[in-house]
Amino acid sequence: MKITRKRKQFAIFFVDLVIIYVSLFFALLLRTGVAPSLADWWRHALAISPVIPLWILIFYTMKLYALETPFDDVHFVGRLAVATVMATLVTALLYYLTPQSSISPKTVLALQSGIAFLLLLGWRYLIGKALRVSAYKQVTAFVGLNAEARALISEIREKPFLGYEVAFAFDPAPDSPPEGLPVITEPASLGAALIASEVDLVVIADEEHLSVQTVSLLFSLIKRGVRFERLPDFYENLFRRVPIGAITETWFLDNIDLRAKRPYEIAKRGLDIVISTIILLLTCAIWPFIALGIKLSSPGPVFFKQTRLGRGGQPYTILKFRTMRVEGNDLTPTKEKDSRVGAFGAFLRKSRLDELPQFINIIKGEMSFIGPRPERPELAAELERAVPFYRQRLLAKPGLSGWDQVSGEYHSPSVDDTYKKLQYDLYYIKNMSPSLDASIFFKTIATVVLRLGR
Repeated sequence: MKITRKRKQFAIFFVDLVIIYVSLFFALLLRTGVAPSLADWWRHALAISPVIPLWILIFYTMKLYALETPFDDVHFVGRLAVATVMATLVTALLYYLTPQSSISPKTVLALQSGIAFLLLLGWRYLIGKALRVSAYKQVTAFVGLNAEARALISEIREKPFLGYEVAFAFDPAPDSPPEGLPVITEPASLGAALIASEVDLVVIADEEHLSVQTVSLLFSLIKRGVRFERLPDFYENLFRRVPIGAITETWFLDNIDLRAKRPYEIAKRGLDIVISTIILLLTCAIWPFIALGIKLSSPGPVFFKQTRLGRGGQPYTILKFRTMRVEGNDLTPTKEKDSRVGAFGAFLRKSRLDELPQFINIIKGEMSFIGPRPERPELAAELERAVPFYRQRLLAKPGLSGWDQVSGEYHSPSVDDTYKKLQYDLYYIKNMSPSLDASIFFKTIATVVLRLGR
């Protein structure tokens, strides 16, 4: 059976759920000094059940189910601690707003949260360590050693927590194979190597140049339970982005169906209008204070206006609160720790308050709440010449937030960073759906919270 990303996440979620309920048992034990009866535990379990979805939602928002990050490092401990505290505070608030709650005394909640944190930390630590042990990894072989395959192999070897072990690669004429990686060049030796290494998965990186002999050999291994995946599919499942160098125009024909997404885009447009209107109404009271802060921090206009490219390459004027000084500003793309951004501007950026005026762009239909980041026309023209398929990111309406923005990486408008951004943008365009948009929405919240904490 194919072990998909969703199956792994569901298995982890299921154990998390069991731990939350088990921690309730130990909380009652510590509180009273005696093991609770099944009826008492069940009464408390029923009481906390309505808030368990909130716990899981907060866990997901804090990226505790992101398989591309390790579960046994200090960063995970920090995210788990923040998520547990947030979940506990939200649960306590709900309980105290509903005095008829059957949980008594309320200190059970504090004990349950602390125990749950320790048990979850231990369980995830064990997963993290297990994924680094060869016995629990999926043994993988690569057929073809093009640039994308070499980069992917290096990334897998650098991140053992991903749960894969590359046994060897096959290529009749290998070019700069990764150091220390066994490479088979003779088709006659491939079958024996696959069997001897007990390979679970074969990633086909160069499908076009496979010989008839190699294809026939691989076909014969299906009966042995060996699983096969094309590199773009494997890469996308592993990292949730599209490997630009491993796709062709045919990939777009096979994977992009804008007509099928049309019904959802209509519904999404309605949500954009409703959400934007509500947010503008809720935040209009703080706009004068933001404007005053901008004026006091540096001379210049309150709003920043700039031409950006919309869907299909249509230009529009983006509207934001100004965060950079006007004097001496050459309008080059912003860099990390840019000296043109003052203290108040940095606060607006970290809290994303500078982007509030973009909800006007959303209501006008120039942007969506979620989509690829909009780019300046002059930069887009340069990047289109340097990055393959860059123009295809314009198949979707640009967004206030997006899959790239919640990736956890800072991406500048440089060619290298744009290459990475496009990988996320194409993934979003291919997989655009209510579930993916919801995921981006909640991860945006987590991104803002984590930024404010720095």
